[in-house]
Formats: sequence, structure tokens, C-alpha cells
Amino acid sequence: MSNKVTYKGVDCFKLLAAIGVIAIHSALPFFETLGRLGLPYFAIITSFFFFKHYLKLHTKKNQINYLKKFELRLIWLYFLWQIIYIPLAIKNSKQFFIYNGLSFKSCFKYIFDLLFKLWPSNINGWFPSWYIIGMIFAVPFSIIVYKYIFKQNNYLYGLFCAIVEFYFILCSGLGFLAHLNPIINPDSFPRFFIYIFLGFLLAKNLKVVKQFNKQQILNLLLVFVILFYLENVTIKLLGGGISNDETILTVPTSLIIVIFSILYEPKISSTVYFRQFSTFLYCFQAWGLAIFDYLNGFANFGTTTSEILKFIFVIIIAMFVFQIYNFVRAKTQWKYLNYMV
Repeated sequence: MSNKVTYKGVDCFKLLAAIGVIAIHSALPFFETLGRLGLPYFAIITSFFFFKHYLKLHTKKNQINYLKKFELRLIWLYFLWQIIYIPLAIKNSKQFFIYNGLSFKSCFKYIFDLLFKLWPSNINGWFPSWYIIGMIFAVPFSIIVYKYIFKQNNYLYGLFCAIVEFYFILCSGLGFLAHLNPIINPDSFPRFFIYIFLGFLLAKNLKVVKQFNKQQILNLLLVFVILFYLENVTIKLLGGGISNDETILTVPTSLIIVIFSILYEPKISSTVYFRQFSTFLYCFQAWGLAIFDYLNGFANFGTTTSEILKFIFVIIIAMFVFQIYNFVRAKTQWKYLNYMV
């Protein structure tokens, strides 16, 4: 019998995380709040798998080569999907220049935002891409800062990440109290520092994590998810929002979910479909949302009905297009299509 760890639980939770992100962008009641745990989950688990291999490499050359491979994989993922979104990119870019005018300053802002996504915009046609762009910059940046500025001191670097995270909490969940004018858009790469660090710690202490009691972690997970939702409800009652990017409990709740997904091993023969479809669903969602909004302009559904239908529509159309994608990939055997998932 093989002792190879398959991480099937991770594949299942990745799909749930992607569905949670769809719930956010569909404004699905209740689930849009829980869906805020989706991106932190993606960031931690991606970092966990990266460092799980990276930390086993004992030469600087091998580590650099692996980092390059990881970065290239993300760049291909972004680039190939960007081709799919060219029609929406052209439409949104026209609107950008109509609003900002055509000048050296507006062109610089356009290119800068297209590359770094430090300010909120949708000029490339698919706003969910900020996560991919963010990870492309955040992972190497985190490694450099950790190694050369903090000299691999976990406590000092952890404190730095916590301070950055608290800044984003003040800009989001506690924004109704802090009234900060964000210097950096919360949807940008510094937001991932704390999650990348947690992925690093999990990978570094994997043997310890594997010894955790799965049932106790599950109980803790349920408690924190409930508390996370109640925290958002409380923030709403005090004058904030019900679905916040970052709250005090976002980090610990996300971490517990990741730990449970690592320990959880469902009795499923294969979870490859979940793994690939979760990435496809996340990347494809902007098209699904755009198509639904166009159709809803004619149907004019009520608010609640529209939210539910949008959520269902995006998932179903993504499943349909995913089948077409798999068919084309199998027929053409074009290796670059594999980079889309």
C-alpha cells in the first residue's frame, strides 16, 4: 500500500474556497461573508506547497531555480487567461481613458496598475486576477525581506507581517472606526505577507501539524467560523460592513481551515477534478458574472433572486466551459493549456 500523501482534503477545500469567492461576487446572503475566507485559504495553501518543496532544497541555486519555476507557472496562468479576457480588457480600457483622459500621467497609471494592481481597477477585464498578480510579487518579495532584512528571524518577521495585516484590518473590517484613507489598495500583494508566512511555518513544521488531533481541529474550525461570521455581523451593527476583506478573526480562522484540510483525507478515489476546476472556476468567474449582468439587464430580476441566480449561473456555466476546455486540451495535447489550471 502506498504511503504517499495525496492531500485530497486540500483539493476539496480549494473547490469550496473558489465557490466562496463566487458567493462574494454574487453578493449571496450569508455565504458572501464566509466566502471572505476563500482567498486567505488559497494564499496559505499555495505558500504551504511552495515552501514544502523549497525548504528541502539546500543550495541557493536550486532554490532560485525553483522560485523561477513557481513564478513562471503563475505568469503563464495569468497570461493565458488574459488572452481569454481581451474583449473585456478593451472595453474597460476605453472607459479608463474616457474617465482619465489621454496623457502621459494616465498612460503611466494605466501601465502601472495593469502590472501591479495597487489601486482598484478592472482595466484588464478580470478583477479576480489581482490575487494571481499579488502572489507573483508577494512570494519573492517575502523571501527577500525574510532572508536579507529580517535575517530569517521568525519572530521579527512575524511581527512585521502582523503589523501589515493590522493595517489592512483597519482599512477594512475596522474601517468604520479608523477612517483610514488606504495608501495601498487592500487588493494588492502586501496583503498576502501574513498568509505566505503562515504557509511557510506550516511547511517548516509539517511533522508537528500531522500530529494534531483531526477531531479537535474540526471542532475548533466550527467554533472559529461561527465567531468569524458573528464578528462580521457585529461590525455591521456597529456601522461597518457585513462582508469585510480582513477582520481580526480572518487570519486565525483561515489558518485553522488550512490545517484541517491538510489533515482531512476524504474517501474519494480522485480529487483531480476538484483541484483543476477550483482554479478554472476562480479564473473564469469574471466572464460568467459579465454574461449574467448582461442578461439580467433584460430580465430585471429582483435583488435577492438575482443574487441567487447569479451564483448558480456562474458555477454552472463554468462547469460547462470547463468540459469544453478539457475536451480541447485532450484533443490538441497543447501543453500550455495545462497552465490554465
